[in-house]
Amino acid sequence: MDRGEGLSIYRRWRPQRFSEVVGQPLVVETLRRAVAQGKLAHAYLFSGQRGVGKTSAARILARAVNCLSPQAGEPCNRCENCRRILEGKSLDVVEIDGASNRGIDQIRKLREEVGYVPAGARYKVYIIDEVHMLTGEAFNALLKTLEEPPPHVIFIFATTEPHKVPSTVLSRCQAYEFSPVPEGLIKDKLLEIAGAEGIELAEEAAALIARRAGGSLRDAEVLLEQLAQAGKVTPEAVVELLGLPRLVEVDRFLSALLGKDAAAALEVVEDLSTRGRDLGLFLEEAAARARDRVIEGDGRFIPLAKKLLELRAELPRAVSRKLHLEVVILELCGPPSQPPTPVGGSPAHAERALRPEAQAGGPPPVESGPEGSAPSKPGSPPEDLLQGQEEGEGTGPEEADPWVEMLVAMLDERPSVAAFLAPAEAELVDGLLRVSLPKECRYHYESLLEPEVRRYLEDMAQRHFPGVLTVDIRWEGAEDGGPSLEERARLVAEALEGEILKEGTNAGTGRS
Repeated sequence: MDRGEGLSIYRRWRPQRFSEVVGQPLVVETLRRAVAQGKLAHAYLFSGQRGVGKTSAARILARAVNCLSPQAGEPCNRCENCRRILEGKSLDVVEIDGASNRGIDQIRKLREEVGYVPAGARYKVYIIDEVHMLTGEAFNALLKTLEEPPPHVIFIFATTEPHKVPSTVLSRCQAYEFSPVPEGLIKDKLLEIAGAEGIELAEEAAALIARRAGGSLRDAEVLLEQLAQAGKVTPEAVVELLGLPRLVEVDRFLSALLGKDAAAALEVVEDLSTRGRDLGLFLEEAAARARDRVIEGDGRFIPLAKKLLELRAELPRAVSRKLHLEVVILELCGPPSQPPTPVGGSPAHAERALRPEAQAGGPPPVESGPEGSAPSKPGSPPEDLLQGQEEGEGTGPEEADPWVEMLVAMLDERPSVAAFLAPAEAELVDGLLRVSLPKECRYHYESLLEPEVRRYLEDMAQRHFPGVLTVDIRWEGAEDGGPSLEERARLVAEALEGEILKEGTNAGTGRS
């Protein structure tokens, strides 16, 4: 086989004979016998996923039908016709990209050319790749030629989406479906290529690449070439470069789900997200690992494998993949025993942000002056209750944290809203519950601003915090620093269905 210098591996190793096509024994044997016996159709349709050999088989067929000395249906690749076709110089073999030549004008031009006899070959062969991309008018124009084709013309259509090809066209073609290439055959081919190209490829690494290729030999060859540029191809290099999850991570995640340990499962997801890993790929690997555990005899993983596959199917439609996965984890495991780690922070950080000041030694001091009282943390009693505490009506330092209670209540009613609030800090200022989200949580911030979500949050805040009038949602990534004193007053006035009265004299100060 000619290995052209400067070409990519997948081009250098493109099959040149039917016997070299990997993973399609029935298709290539049928085509080879048809050539050998001279029983050719005027139109063929090759369908299947990308990278399984459709276009390669079409080119081999084009050479085989025009070969001057065929060998049991195989092209010799040495005669003048074969060489001209291999070099792309033959006027009788025309390749057309259906995606970029999809209009009726291109098909009309093709119909005009079809009438001319071959320049030097036996057949004029037209290979139209991604034929499903042709417009309806183009298909109609092509249909007339397919109904009454000249005897010297063969059409070969290739497509990844045969269901988009009109039935009138399908009925006039011999259809061949190319299957995904089995992982074992891809692995063997990669090892063969590595040996010939001088690439150090570990067998386990070849198996990982074959699995990641998903049945596409061409994709596997491209991945091999990419990995080989960094030197020896090891399993560790494949895992790192392709973003595959480590087996220990998958096992830890599955164990956490079985043990209803939400905190451990969320920690795995957070780590994957921080490293930029594909959560969809992680779920595929987790489902495959659960399948393996079932095959090993552990029946506990059967419902978990089904749930992971369902979740993987839902993920592409989710607004936020990470958030969707976290909410499902909370649904499966229940609330974590400890507050989850917020984005860009630590559990201790979240605990400090949500703990009432009463647990730190009593209520905050109240400062007098025109600016009003100092802000207090959520759970701190408002000013009118501070007097009651001095009279013996206060609560002790062991009082439950109302912010945590609110989040737990939300987990039962609206888990998604609880997940939005998990990384937030909050404080109570003059009847205004201020909820602050870090820069990494813009999606959380925008979701909480939805009118229906905001109303729900305000209702829950008023149920769990005495004296809360309204909620101010902030995001550290915003350009401004939040509402001014006048804006906070307006929010409070709207919550009380009142209005702000402006006077010439500042009340309580005696100044104009």
